Amino acid sequence: MLEERLIYLSSLARDICIAVLEAVEKKNPAEANSVLAMDEKVDALNRSIQEAVLQTARECPEDITSVIIIGKIAQDIERLVDHSMNVARIAIDPTVPSQNYDFYALTFKRMGEIVVEMLGEAIDAFLNRDPEAAAQVAKKDDVLDTIYADAKKRLRSGQEGLKLEETIDLMLAAKHLERMGDYVTNICEYTSMAVTGLQTDLN
Repeated sequence: MLEERLIYLSSLARDICIAVLEAVEKKNPAEANSVLAMDEKVDALNRSIQEAVLQTARECPEDITSVIIIGKIAQDIERLVDHSMNVARIAIDPTVPSQNYDFYALTFKRMGEIVVEMLGEAIDAFLNRDPEAAAQVAKKDDVLDTIYADAKKRLRSGQEGLKLEETIDLMLAAKHLERMGDYVTNICEYTSMAVTGLQTDLN
């Protein structure tokens, strides 16, 4: 039951991320607001999982390790979605520049697509209790870090003549996407912990 809820939560999170990317790419406020409205659904689902974790831990203490880790994964998925909501707000922020926006929209889309792929693979690795597969997923976070570093360098250079507020907005969006990758890496580390009982640093 818990794993089924986790699968649904991760699927919902991926759908939200994809919708965010589409709204940002089109700079479509209506689509962005529609996505923002889904945040409460994710919060409610996470709360239900946390409540089920406590109940299951009391009733089935022999499964407590897996149960606690499912709770941790659900919590990180909710946080990932929170970051995606901040990215969605770019589509409705009037201070975000139209100049060179397409370049950054494509950058955000590439980062988001990597996050969506990582999340699906990370959940599969956990369900299969496959720490080796989880470690391979975590390596993809390096790609996100590189894209983020390149975008930050470009924005800091001032070569595009953006206002400070515009630069900060775009840089924050990239940072939110980079942090989303970190949360997926956490999920990969939880998979290793579930199998080995040891905390592993994959970041």
